[in-house]
Amino acid sequence: MPVETSIWRIGEKVEKVPFVPLALESKLQQALEQNLSILDPGLMLVGKQVRTENNKFIDLLAIDPDGELHVIELKRDLTPRDVVAQALDYAAWVRKLGREEIAQLYADHHGGQSLAEGFLQTFDLPLPDVLNAAHNLIIVAAEIDPATERIVQYLVEYSVPINVVFFRHFKVGQDEYLVRSWLIDPDQVAQQAEQRPNNKKRQPWNKQDYYVAFGERSWRSWENAVQYGFVSAGGGRKYTRPLETLQPGRRVSVYIPKTGYVGVGIVTTSATPIKDFTFVVDGVPRTAKEMSFVASEALHDYDDPEQSEWLVGVDWQQVRPRTEALSGGHLFSNPTIVCQLRDESTLKALAEHFPKAFGDGEGADAAD
Repeated sequence: MPVETSIWRIGEKVEKVPFVPLALESKLQQALEQNLSILDPGLMLVGKQVRTENNKFIDLLAIDPDGELHVIELKRDLTPRDVVAQALDYAAWVRKLGREEIAQLYADHHGGQSLAEGFLQTFDLPLPDVLNAAHNLIIVAAEIDPATERIVQYLVEYSVPINVVFFRHFKVGQDEYLVRSWLIDPDQVAQQAEQRPNNKKRQPWNKQDYYVAFGERSWRSWENAVQYGFVSAGGGRKYTRPLETLQPGRRVSVYIPKTGYVGVGIVTTSATPIKDFTFVVDGVPRTAKEMSFVASEALHDYDDPEQSEWLVGVDWQQVRPRTEALSGGHLFSNPTIVCQLRDESTLKALAEHFPKAFGDGEGADAAD
């Protein structure tokens, strides 16, 4: 079962915030249509109420930066078992969609805009050559019964990429909040799906390592990132949203374009606008405006979280000067800002170049 989530308000006394049942077919669907990052920061909406060949309608169809499709179904008034069967039925149709059909669906639901254009605007990446090499099923519910939970867990065990996400709706005065939890760790679902005998599209992920592209600009300096312990992105939510996939405890290998890999560290904080990020200097917490930056425009759009820099705290395990960066055409690199690092040869090279970060060096400082 998912972990039960409760919220307490701390004031003159501690009060539990009441859970308010949410009409999934209304507010939640609207929220998901407006911002799919509620589910996953790496999703772009292809269409809502997408008609299948059997004249049924998928609530939401999305695509991720790898070109994989995601079928998102709200439980509504269906019995739990029926919604699982319905999701599987939709998957049987979705798996047959080709590039032209996906592009047409997107155009139909976005006023004729091309899929390639929408993909570039959302992810700042060209549309992959291969689309729909795999697909994923997400059921959105307030709760499910034990039998349905067993069915979903069984399907995942046998490499069906299905999961259930639960939303709780809390209200405090005029403010409303959504709290999300998953039935099964999404990384576990992805890992199980990759074990299918016919899945040859990419190497498995170790559930630990991420690649981060760190583009240096007049508002972003590697020296500051090392000095203060962070990685960052800015200039729009399509650039900063990928940082939200980095959660504390994950390992990041940082790549400066046209230079190479320069550092490896462990994530310590979730993504935060620079205005809200806490810098710690000699044990003293400070705000960005109290800091000194090499990058002259580090505080650009300071009061605008849509455009400002967003930072993720990093405990650097080992860094190298640019002149000693790990580089070469055989190494993995990607124009996307954050992605899972799967390439085994790159991970092996990183372990050799940054031994302290990969457990092969002890008792030394992070910076060489």
